[in-house]
Amino acid sequence: MIFDPPSDSATIERLFTLGPDDLAQVARRRRRANRLGYAVQLCYLRHPGRALLPSEAVPALMLSLLADQIGCRIDDFADYSARATTLREHRAEIEAYLGLRAFDRIDVRSTLALGSEIATSTDRGEAIVAGMVNRLRLDRIVLPAASTLERLALIVRAHARKAAHAGLIRDCSADQEAALERLIASDDNGRTRLGWLREWPEAPSASNLKGIVERLDAVRGIGIATDRARRIHAARYAVIARTAGIVTAQHLRRLERPRRLAMLVASMIEMEAALTDAALVMVEKMVGALFRRADRTRSDRLLGQARMLKDTARFHVRLGRLLVDARASGRDAFRTIDDRVGWDQLERSIRFAEDLTRAADDGLEEVVERYPAVRRFAPTFLAAFTFRTARSGDPLLGAIEALRTMYRDGRSVLPKRVPTSFIKPRWHKVVQPAEGTIDRRAYEIAVIVHLRERLGSGSIWVDGSRAYRTLDDYLLPVPAFETMRTDSDLRLAVPSRFLNGMRNGARC
Repeated sequence: MIFDPPSDSATIERLFTLGPDDLAQVARRRRRANRLGYAVQLCYLRHPGRALLPSEAVPALMLSLLADQIGCRIDDFADYSARATTLREHRAEIEAYLGLRAFDRIDVRSTLALGSEIATSTDRGEAIVAGMVNRLRLDRIVLPAASTLERLALIVRAHARKAAHAGLIRDCSADQEAALERLIASDDNGRTRLGWLREWPEAPSASNLKGIVERLDAVRGIGIATDRARRIHAARYAVIARTAGIVTAQHLRRLERPRRLAMLVASMIEMEAALTDAALVMVEKMVGALFRRADRTRSDRLLGQARMLKDTARFHVRLGRLLVDARASGRDAFRTIDDRVGWDQLERSIRFAEDLTRAADDGLEEVVERYPAVRRFAPTFLAAFTFRTARSGDPLLGAIEALRTMYRDGRSVLPKRVPTSFIKPRWHKVVQPAEGTIDRRAYEIAVIVHLRERLGSGSIWVDGSRAYRTLDDYLLPVPAFETMRTDSDLRLAVPSRFLNGMRNGARC
């Protein structure tokens, strides 16, 4: 389509309506066929910017529009298109009239340089050719044959691929390269370590979380820094990473070594992010399941206490009636309770009422009762990741570090002083049931729950994660911004510099 004239009527009318000077140039031809052929060549050299080929079929709508403008018939063009000599003579005249020149050998180098620049950001051959075509049009150079630009695009794309591969693996140590090669080596059963990394368990459980962390440790052990991806253009890296994520180990073994290593580097960068996010999502699901199970336990307990609620209510109605009657008759209330109810029964009723009052709370006691489920995954989870926040001295991060130390040392007692200011009011009554005391089990669960909430809100992020990353990672890198500003390529609807904006405002 880049090298072809338009086929829709609106575009044809917009591009191929001749001006007075154009009509004067056309009118200088004596024969009708030459006038129409000259007009067609004139339009071709303007858009798409190439020469008309001998015996080329011109769109009927285009011929009709030009024929109407110069007073010819469409059939006249048949006598012109087969005359190669006339085509060449008219082409030379039109190039001089439009200020064009032919594509020459000296243009190959500049076109390759432009194509190389475009190819750093895309792997699509048509996008590279389109960029070359646009530049040639701006430079008023007649487009060469499509095959010429396509060959140049293939050259620069191949060079860009090799440069991207070299950029990704630059500075890799021999040990790292050997570790990457071992990923695609088959064992006695025909399995590869790369296949094992890709097949992580997904069902939320403490054992599956350990399986993910084990794979994550294996990826981290290779030592591929995630910032290697920034060495090349993001679009080209995305192509390499996408391909690396779907090819098999057998296919990778057949590739050239630089390309194979580059794809394995990209695969490890993506794998670390994918495994990190998978672990965080799994923990989120396990904490959610913890609350759902606690809610079911609480609901079952409330249903079981329905009869107790009715009996207790009846007892207190009876007690209240006795006390009212005793007051009315002047009898001693304590003796009435002793004779008609019994203090033991009243004491039991009060305990039942207290239990029923506790059942009306928010159910955090049931959550704490499921502490063993949390303890099975909390040590693995907290030890595997580095959590960060914009707040200096965040107490939740201090609490996480305190639990890490406790788990690492194999102790079951909290340090004497642990951060508590991060705990929300609803958790205080279970974490600190009495002044100066901390329920260790409730504290551990509270840390995990508060961490989950902060991760969801984005106020805490995780190193290596893509789903739970800092806001800065979504922003344009400063070096890229500076380059775009220097090149006046910020693509803003307002002036990018204050003084320019002030001058424009003053003119308004």
